[in-house]
Amino acid sequence: MDDSGYSTKEDKIRNLSPLPRRRRLMSMENTSLTEVITVYEKLKKGRENRVYRQSNFIDSSPRMDSDFKEAEETIPIVPTFFHVQGESKLHVLDFNKYNKGFRSSKYLYFSEKANLLQADFIENLSPDFSQLLKEKNYWLNIFDPNEQDFYILFNSYGVHDLTINDIREGNTEEKMEAYKHYTFFSLRLENFQGGERKENVDVDFNILLFKDFIITIHDKNWPSITDILGFVNLLSAHSTVLTPDWVLFSCFIEMNQDAKYVLDSIEPEITKIRVGSKSIEMSDIMRRNFEMELRLYSISRFIKPKMRILRQLKVKCSKRVSKVVLRLLGDILEEFREQSHDLNHFNHILERSQDTFLAIVTSDQSREANEMSLVMKRISEIALIFLPIQSIGSFFGMNVTVPVNNL
Repeated sequence: MDDSGYSTKEDKIRNLSPLPRRRRLMSMENTSLTEVITVYEKLKKGRENRVYRQSNFIDSSPRMDSDFKEAEETIPIVPTFFHVQGESKLHVLDFNKYNKGFRSSKYLYFSEKANLLQADFIENLSPDFSQLLKEKNYWLNIFDPNEQDFYILFNSYGVHDLTINDIREGNTEEKMEAYKHYTFFSLRLENFQGGERKENVDVDFNILLFKDFIITIHDKNWPSITDILGFVNLLSAHSTVLTPDWVLFSCFIEMNQDAKYVLDSIEPEITKIRVGSKSIEMSDIMRRNFEMELRLYSISRFIKPKMRILRQLKVKCSKRVSKVVLRLLGDILEEFREQSHDLNHFNHILERSQDTFLAIVTSDQSREANEMSLVMKRISEIALIFLPIQSIGSFFGMNVTVPVNNL
């Protein structure tokens, strides 16, 4: 086993001569990397405009153009306080570069050298697809795998039969398993649309992380593949060499942003339930409260296994991931922890609000019972007054002999 945590069996299986690993020319202080990650998180939060342009007070709207032209006449000349050598003033980060040409193909191949290749048959990726798969630093995505794909994984890549059985069967627990020349990640993804979980759309997402390449396999369509593709492209274009661990980081940050988006959409609804409790029927509130708890549970079920896998990755397979990526994955783990804390906080709010709603219902029922008792008391008092009179009148009105009639 070498310093990267992998054995050289991978090279023997693929009949490749080992090449020296390229040195990563970056660090956490790399401004391009931090900018790409920061802008990506902002764009994922908005989910609409996926092209970021550092405009330097340049806007396409006529109103903004006229406003800045008028401002230019009054703004004094200010010196430039910083200058980044080699960077243009107009910096464009386009996360939708491949959206127009992207189609839901069975096979997706991406690398810095070959760029994006798509095909419904693996042999159609390239005239010499076998040589293409012997390259280094590429990402191969397989959608809805069949037995031919399992055969290639077993014979060409040396994937263990236990891993293949887990991928074939699906619905396995989320886990990370370290083998001699690769690491297997079994993940479950949930398709959240509009902040709500869609039924019967859970995706079995499997990752095979090798030393020089990465393979992702999923049984259902996952729309976020295009977002991962755009993010990976920007990482390779602006920051670093596209090694497999960066694709792994891109997958986890995509999952983290999906969970964050859903939580951000749920928080206003929870606040709305608390504030609007007086104007909504209690039965509707209780129903919405229960539905909200189910949604929070589904998010918690999505987050917690990823946290456990990231902890295992840091402990068991730290040598198979670069220090920079490992540190960034640690940041994602911290964000997952914050999201888990927010989930617990939201659950606490819903539980307290539900107790409050039940107390309000009980109080209303008690007040109605008291009012009914007061009405019955008044009826009883009236009956107490008229009952003796009615009894005397009924007694003297009977057609029978009464002793006092002879007087």
